[in-house]
Amino acid sequence: MPYLNTLLAAVPTTVQWSPSVALTMIICNIIAIAFAKSTMKEPSAGPKLPGDVFFGGMGFPALLATTSFGHILGAGVILGLANLGVL
Repeated sequence: MPYLNTLLAAVPTTVQWSPSVALTMIICNIIAIAFAKSTMKEPSAGPKLPGDVFFGGMGFPALLATTSFGHILGAGVILGLANLGVL
């Protein structure tokens, strides 16, 4: 079991939640939605969202995909900025 201690020591520390972390995640999601809106072939396909005007006319699958991508992007940006000491 000596490798277990090495594995546990290799885990990086996580960032404490703060308003700047939340703002970073929101900005990453907005960037992901804007990128997907301009590159998707049919963003309005699938079931419609209630109040789809607020989401740029995107359907549910497109919104789910873009916000999933936005969260992956945001996690990477937050960890990168925290590693640099910015957050």
